[in-house]
Amino acid sequence: RVEDLLGDRGYQEAVTYSFVEPGLQRLVEPDVEPLALKNPISAELAVMRTSLWPGLLDAAIKNANRQQTRIRLFESGLRFVPSHDGLSQSKAIAWLAMGPVHAEQWAEKARMLDFYDIKADVEALVSLTGRVDELRFAAAGHPALHPGQSARIYLGGRAPHHAQGRV
Repeated sequence: RVEDLLGDRGYQEAVTYSFVEPGLQRLVEPDVEPLALKNPISAELAVMRTSLWPGLLDAAIKNANRQQTRIRLFESGLRFVPSHDGLSQSKAIAWLAMGPVHAEQWAEKARMLDFYDIKADVEALVSLTGRVDELRFAAAGHPALHPGQSARIYLGGRAPHHAQGRV
């Protein structure tokens, strides 16, 4: 149902490689050392992703380079995080939105996305669990996001275990 809801809200599903470019991975999670592949397909796909963000960011960059100004992408997939027991695989969902709120049309005044538009998407997803009253946002920093323009998401007083819970 989560994927259907994101589709209903205008997002397109992206399917990206589990292998990502090391530099982009480092920008997203500088404190996590990803698993390097011994025989990568290419230098751009040389480490296992520890987050879904690098693939979505790469897809967004490629779309923007092709003059797409309104981008809404989501992906559900595995992240591969090194741990003391080896490589931990966990399911995750992430989404990315940029550009105008609405596709170009005569009935809506052009307006760029803001924090509250993305917050509404988070609230819509959490409403599927029936726990939207336990949802809270708090200012927080992240190395891949603009200083002072991100928030950590709390559900039931707990923050997620991974940086994916960011707006």
